[in-house]
Amino acid sequence: MIGLIHDIFNIADRYGLKILNIDTTDVTLMVRIEILPNISIQLYRNTKKDKLNMALILGNDRVYGVDGEGGLYHEHPAEDPTTHTFIKERFEIEEFEA
Repeated sequence: MIGLIHDIFNIADRYGLKILNIDTTDVTLMVRIEILPNISIQLYRNTKKDKLNMALILGNDRVYGVDGEGGLYHEHPAEDPTTHTFIKERFEIEEFEA
């Protein structure tokens, strides 16, 4: 988990993003990264479940997202973020943030 936290700080620094909060347990990580005021990226990682959820947040609403668990990924498309569209490729954190 320490390596992932280090990677997130490096990515935020590389793209000029501000980490608003970070919360960890022994198996989970929750991070909110500010892009602009009122626009952020939220990351949730659970190593026990091999879960990675990434969401683009506008205000308090998810407007786009990619979730993965156990190697299976789905997208919450911007056209309707309440729906799921299954995708084949794995998304990485930097890919989502960029």
